[in-house]
Amino acid sequence: MCRTANGYDINGFGQLKDGRGNICPVTIILPTIAMEAINTYDPMEADNVVTYFLSLLEEAIRDAKDMLIERFNWICSQKPESAKFMYENNVMAGYVPEEGIRSALKHGTLAIGNLGLAECLQILIHKDHTTEEGMKLAKHIYRIFKTKCAEYKDKYKLNFGVYMTPAENLSHTALKKFRDKYGVIEDVSDKEFFTNSMHVPVWRNMSPFDKIDIEAQLTGYSSAGCITYVELDSATIENLEAMEMVVNYAMDHDIPYFAINIPNDTCLSGGATGELPQGEVCPKCGGRHIARLRRVTGYLTGDYKTAFNPGKQQEVEMRVKHK
Repeated sequence: MCRTANGYDINGFGQLKDGRGNICPVTIILPTIAMEAINTYDPMEADNVVTYFLSLLEEAIRDAKDMLIERFNWICSQKPESAKFMYENNVMAGYVPEEGIRSALKHGTLAIGNLGLAECLQILIHKDHTTEEGMKLAKHIYRIFKTKCAEYKDKYKLNFGVYMTPAENLSHTALKKFRDKYGVIEDVSDKEFFTNSMHVPVWRNMSPFDKIDIEAQLTGYSSAGCITYVELDSATIENLEAMEMVVNYAMDHDIPYFAINIPNDTCLSGGATGELPQGEVCPKCGGRHIARLRRVTGYLTGDYKTAFNPGKQQEVEMRVKHK
């Protein structure tokens, strides 16, 4: 996975990273739980809606744990040859033939992921984590994730970890299901996607340093993988000093996985490159075949107009440059 991070292995490998990975993830759709809290809150059972939401979140994390254990046990019941490439190339460390593939997979991560923090906060308090109040609740939410994963790791002797899910497809499909059930809600379901995990909403105008400052407060809760990226103008590629300054700032703030997004367009007819104006026609040669390379979440893929789903296409077009 593009943002896989392996925390300390409770089964003997310690901090060793090679030969391990995320075995299976389950993602919790935070806005859905927030709406469930809003719709079913009973003042006789909880002090307020937020408190009730947090109790529902704990239940969802417990359910995710149960799903992961079931999936893990099923995977471990398979023969090594069912993952032919991994088996033949010794990709997974720790394999002992007499003990089966569990001997290798027990060193990997069982990831409990999340999606849509910004929209969840909008539902609960009508603010996102770019505000002080929103950040306070965001930290509370992720403390629960981290605490429960640590508890399960110790209890089951499996490497449960908090995962900031990339959700390349899920960000769109989860939004559609949410909107089918709850309708269009301003700042929540009035787009074609949910915001990825703890990311700042892509339409928020701010400097790259401000975005790093905000997300750096939350990346430390993740032990199974996360990413922070900033959007810069294509002209920045000619200013290596500026790029180095941004990268160093991210590293100084303990961002574990950092990326810089710079638009990369290519006219397949005339060869023009750089950030070409939006539209179907190349402004330099009039060609109509333009490939627009963008980062979907953690990795670069082909022309986003054809490679991304409608939600991610819209997200790309709503991204503001961080200046």
